[in-house]
Amino acid sequence: MDFYDINKIQNLDIEDLPSSFFSVFLGRRRSGKSVLAEYLVKQLIDKGEVDFVFLFSMTDAGFEFIKNDFRYRDIEQLYNLLEKYKLMNNYNKLVSERSKIKLKSIVIIDDMAIKLKSKEFNILEELAVNGRHSAYKPLGLSFLILSQSLTKIPRVVRLNTDIIFLNAISSEHERAMVLDENFYIVNGSRAGKNEGRDLYQKLVTSEDFMFIAICNYKQNCSEYCDYIFKYKAILDK
Repeated sequence: MDFYDINKIQNLDIEDLPSSFFSVFLGRRRSGKSVLAEYLVKQLIDKGEVDFVFLFSMTDAGFEFIKNDFRYRDIEQLYNLLEKYKLMNNYNKLVSERSKIKLKSIVIIDDMAIKLKSKEFNILEELAVNGRHSAYKPLGLSFLILSQSLTKIPRVVRLNTDIIFLNAISSEHERAMVLDENFYIVNGSRAGKNEGRDLYQKLVTSEDFMFIAICNYKQNCSEYCDYIFKYKAILDK
């Protein structure tokens, strides 16, 4: 049986990303997901698409480029940020194009796996469903959620995620969830599912620290290369 040609899968072009997006970085410990998230943020900064980066982390680890004033251990400050963006969004609806506020921020939520399914974190569902609507152009508000486990992310959040970054998943149950929700879209037949599983396996084993970027914001997808891309951090030696 001929499976899908892996060479059709291209590298993710950050020029194609929405001005506001909700993303999940999924990977076991030391899989490279934090490095990849930092790489994405720095690419966007270099492109002039980011003014502020906020980190919410119980351990306050990693992402050394983020200043102390923008690092939080308590999620409460995120509510304040969202309210400010809603106010700016409403203000922009009332003023001329020249007077609109132009402010783009990225929010990283990391090391909070224990709380991801708690009542306190029902904010994730609000962010996934409505968060991007708090920042229409020329505003920008994007979210990067880092998690070691797919099951820590509620299903409604997964299905409303613009981009899922993932590499090899050791859990057979979680791997089946990813494939079922994302790889059988173009062909749900038995042959199509075999093709999707084969493509996933080839992509995650093609290179060390290679991630798959599943871009669910893409429309009119008739084949895998329309919404599935490769993404890898290119680090200076």
